[in-house]
Amino acid sequence: MSVPGPASPVGALTRPPDSLEAGEPTPGLSDTSPDEGLIEDLTVEDKAVEQLAEGLLSHYLPDLQRSKQALQELTWN
Repeated sequence: MSVPGPASPVGALTRPPDSLEAGEPTPGLSDTSPDEGLIEDLTVEDKAVEQLAEGLLSHYLPDLQRSKQALQELTWN
């Protein structure tokens, strides 16, 4: 008894088109990353980075310290 597999979504490619040779790009797809060029265009002030880092640490550090203490107590006992 054979069970059919799931149907392919409408418009989905199940195999490369016959007209494409190996190594050719698929039409409609780009080799460039969507965020290419953002690093050059992005200027970040040192003060902003410092404030973001401090905020991140102040948010997560208390929980991490409590977890560390709890793990130390478990390993000592």
